[in-house]
Parts: sequence; C-alpha cells; structure tokens
Amino acid sequence: MENFNHGLQIIHSIIVKASSLTFIRMVGSVPSGWMRRILLFLVILTGILLIAMFAHTPPLASLQPFTIHRTFQSPWSWACVSGRCERRAVHSSRISSSTCSALCGGNTRLIWPRPTGLVDLRSENVVFHWQQVEIATVNTSNQEVKNLLEHAKDVFLGKRNVKNLMRVSNAKSRSAIDSFIIYISAGSASNTQLSLDTDESYHLQVLTKGKHLEVRIIGKSYYGVRHGLETFSQMIWWDENCGRQGCLRVLSQASIEDKPVFSYRGLLVDTGRQFFSLEQLKRVIDGMSASKLNTFHWHLTDSQSFPYESVQFPEMARWGAYSGEEVYTPEDVKELVTYARIRGIRVLIEIDSPAHAGAGWQWGLERGLGELALCIDQQPWSAYCGEPNCGQLNPINENSYKILESLYRELLDLTGVRDIIHLGGDEVNLDCWAQYSNISATMQAQNITDYHVLWADFEKKLYSRLIKANHGEAPKAVILWSSPLTKRPYVTQYFDSSIHVIQSWGGSTWPDTPDLLEDGFRVILSHVDAWYLDCGFGKWREAGEAACGEYRTWQTVYNHRPWRDYPLQQQHLLLGGEATIWSEQLGQASLGPRLWPRASALGERLWSDLPSNGYSTDESVYTRLAVHIELLRSRGIRTEAMWPHWCTQNPGKCL
Repeated sequence: MENFNHGLQIIHSIIVKASSLTFIRMVGSVPSGWMRRILLFLVILTGILLIAMFAHTPPLASLQPFTIHRTFQSPWSWACVSGRCERRAVHSSRISSSTCSALCGGNTRLIWPRPTGLVDLRSENVVFHWQQVEIATVNTSNQEVKNLLEHAKDVFLGKRNVKNLMRVSNAKSRSAIDSFIIYISAGSASNTQLSLDTDESYHLQVLTKGKHLEVRIIGKSYYGVRHGLETFSQMIWWDENCGRQGCLRVLSQASIEDKPVFSYRGLLVDTGRQFFSLEQLKRVIDGMSASKLNTFHWHLTDSQSFPYESVQFPEMARWGAYSGEEVYTPEDVKELVTYARIRGIRVLIEIDSPAHAGAGWQWGLERGLGELALCIDQQPWSAYCGEPNCGQLNPINENSYKILESLYRELLDLTGVRDIIHLGGDEVNLDCWAQYSNISATMQAQNITDYHVLWADFEKKLYSRLIKANHGEAPKAVILWSSPLTKRPYVTQYFDSSIHVIQSWGGSTWPDTPDLLEDGFRVILSHVDAWYLDCGFGKWREAGEAACGEYRTWQTVYNHRPWRDYPLQQQHLLLGGEATIWSEQLGQASLGPRLWPRASALGERLWSDLPSNGYSTDESVYTRLAVHIELLRSRGIRTEAMWPHWCTQNPGKCL
C-alpha cells in the first residue's frame, strides 16, 4: 500500500509537469522538437514507474475485503430463583439462558412431551464433543429391528439433531469426559411396523462413572427405543457462554420411565387442495417425531386435485394433478414412509370416497369405463358439494370400485401399513346422486328408497375390495369420518364395531362422540372446535360457508380433554386423537408456522394427558413449550412464536 501511494504521487507530479510544459509549448517558449522529446521521455518514465509499482503490489486475490470486526458482549446472566430463570446484569462469569433453562425447574424442565412415569433429572451436567458419542445396540435379536436402530443412531447424531445444536461448527472447548456411550436395546421385539397394540414405552438412565458418561435406553419395541433417544436428545443443549466459542452440555444424572396414554396420536395434512413438496412433508415428520406424535394422516387427494402418479392408472394424475411438477411418485411415497418409520411414525394414506372425488376421475368415458365420478364441477356447486370443485364417485359403476382397489393395493404395498386403513367416507351429497335416472332405476330394481342405503352399499362394496387389495387380509381397523351415515340408526345397521373406527370431527358438544362410544364403536377424536388448525383465517369465498370459526390457539389445543366427560367404562374405546390442517388457505411458506407449536401441544395432550383446570395452563407448560420451540427451530422447523422473546428470557414475569 505504501508503494502504491508513492507511485500515485510520482504520476501526479509527472502529470502536473506535463501540463505545465504543454502550457509553455502553447505560448511558444520551447521549440517543438524538444517538446516531443520531453513528452516521449515522460511517457516511458510513467510506464517504468507503473511496472515497478504493480510488481510490489499484492495480487487482487489476496486482498481482504474491508470489514469492521465488532465484539458483542452481553451483560446478562441468568439465575434460577424459586424454580424460575431470572435475568440479571453481572460483571463476572455468566450463566447462559439455555443452561439455566436446562437446570432450573426441577423435573418439569426440558422434556416435551412430559414423561408419564417416574422422572429424576439432576442438575449435574458435563461438557462433551459430539464426536465422542458412541451408540451401541445390545440385547436385540431381530435383524430388521437392528437395521432400524442403526438409522435411528444417524438421526440422533445428524445435522437436524445433536450436531445441529452447535452454533460454532469447529468449537474447540475441552471435553470434561473421556468417553460417552449410549446403549440401546429393543429386547426380543420383532415387529418393525407400528400398530395399535405396539408397546411404545421406554426406560432411560444416565449416569457417570468417573470420567465416563453412560446412557441406557431400553424399550419393548423399536418405537420405544426411538422415543427414548428423542427424550435424551432434549437433555443436550448448546451453552454459548462456555469458553470462547461455546460448547455442548448434557445432563449426567437422570432416570425416566415413560409411555404414552393414547396409542393413536395423529396429524393430518391435506395435499389435495394445495401441493407440498416431499421436503416440506419431511419437515412435518421431523416436528412430529420431536413431539412424539406417531401417525401422519396423509389426505392425499380431494375433489380439487389428484397428485398421486399411480403405476396402474397414470391417468389419475394426468387428469387430476395441478401440474406435471406437482405429483407424488410411488418412489416419493416410499421415501417418505421410510423417513417417517425411522422417526417412529406410520404414514396412513387416505383417498377420500365416495365424496371429495372429482379431479382425476374424468377419463372414464374416454377409456370406455363409463362415468367414474358424477357432479364434477357441477354448478351451482353449493347444491352438490361443500366447496368447489364438486365430484363424488358413481356408486353403480363397478369400474370405480376396481380402480379404488388397485389404488389401495399400490399404496398398501408402498406403506406396509395394513392393520389400520382410512377410507374417508364423509360429506356425501345425496342430491348429487338423486339427479341421475340410472341410479334411481337401480335403486328401484333393488327396492331401495333411502339414498343412505345406497351410500352404505358403497362402503360395503369398498370394504370387500379393500380386503382383496390387502392380499386377502381383513384390517384390524377401518377408519371412516363421522357423517350422517355414522349416526343412529344407520351406524349400527351398516357398520361393525369390531372393524370400523369412527374419526369424530364434529363439535365437542355434539352428541356424535358420546353416541358412538355408547354404541360400542372405537373413536379417534378430531373435534373441529379444538383441533382444526386451519381455522381462524377468515372466508376464502363469498358464497356458502367458507370459514370454520376462530383461531385455535395452542392453549385451546392443549386444554381439550373431552374424555373427562365420558363414562369410565367407555374410555378404552378412545384410541386417541388427531389434529387436522386442511389446506384451502395454507401456503407453501405457512405450513410449518401453522402447525408448530400447536401440534406440539397436541403431542403432550395425547402422550401425557396432564391434568388441566378449564382453560388455565400451568406455568411450567409455557416454559417447557418455549424451550421446545427453540429445539424445533434448531432442527430447521419453522414455527410461530408463542410470546415475545423477552418472555422466554424472563418467563416468570410474563405469566
């Protein structure tokens, strides 16, 4: 830089002199021959000086950009006072907010959902490097279970879990231990498919032997071990005030006994009205696994679109997908199923029928198969369906049943979920069928006068086709949405309580659920006034009912415990619950924030079912959920905020 400045000074001097000489020439004081010689000399001298200057100048590639290095030193530290973290200004050593949150609050801190059994979390903790962690599978005999556990190890240590906690990837802090080993055991478990009877319990123990950290996670199934690994991952955090760069810490003394209250803990995502990429659906799976939800209900198709690219019937997607880019291939389905199973989740795919079936079913006449679906895009739509585009399957066309059978055969083979199957079955518009003379003639020939009977006949035929699609095996549970057909007197006439499970989506004060339980039917709860996460965003059309009420807050989701009002002798019929997020007003960017942390609140309600008084929520729920939200974000999951961030740092002052 010094040479550069010196060179500039020389050039400036030459230019000044040259200008002066030029001026002299102009006034005629110097002969023209001498002037030419002087100018030539100056040009040569300038070239020599420039060469010398750049010879001593560093190459451009080595030049560093001009930056301002700023050091941010926060004066704040956190102290645990009466079970709460309080922020204080200090001049000495500081305790980070994350460390205080991990160590303050007794056995209610850190873990989401809260364990249901004995919990003993001590405040002892150690610093470690993630590279030190070893995971060993012991006392597990089944090879398929072992293979799943190997994948679970990768997830535990992966870029969306423990490794991703590190804010500085090459942190050099010194480890306080010599070894860190996690022993995992699924015992004699042999079934790698999640079922309604799967034992998801686990026992977790963390202890320190000298400078050796030892963790033991024992489950009676793969899923129990996976839940134990999830719980233990939440006992690890990043301490930004550790050393110069920060460090990973882990609790070094802990014991947990845990198992879920409900066996079915679901979340529905609708890809029929809006398309979501495979990567977006994987982020949903990540959030579910962190909250110990275990059923991803994939509402794959609807009357607006059919995005599944069937091998047997590619016409479905060709006629029904929004575009060639907005389809799910069989490989996509299989990839998501594998991704979910490793994370403890079954993928339950629904192709709704006989209603909610329009787009994708229009090609029957072209192929000589007759009208597969009726009322497609019929106007006025409000007379024939709940929202545009209308469409429901033709109950007297056998080809409609054949196609459904083939579709379910493909999907059952891809998912491997055969014991529990969802057939849809809601919001059938009887006026749609009533306008077709050939349907009326068929009913007269069979002496049928009630269109509910025709609807029930559709479900009966579909069930027999489903058994064929399932390689001749009857599923243990066939799920149907609650509807007029699942009300009295039809429900006991046309459905079998040992086979059919009703997903009750009506209002929590409606008689549907109590009546179903009284009639002996197993029930999955999805009450619209508590667990419909798409509500609260206003109308999306002017005609007809286009909104489902106010926004369901996470407190509303969390405090919904309708089973308290049901007779004890009927409690065993409640399989669990499911939140739904229908996608009429759900954009690509809003999927995550609309789900989390509200779906996390559902996770604790269905796993732990902690007591709650009306709509008042215990303070520890707020503080633990705030910690859980930070965990989700560290794993790349987009969430809504539950309160100002100041409240996360000062929780006791916000409640």
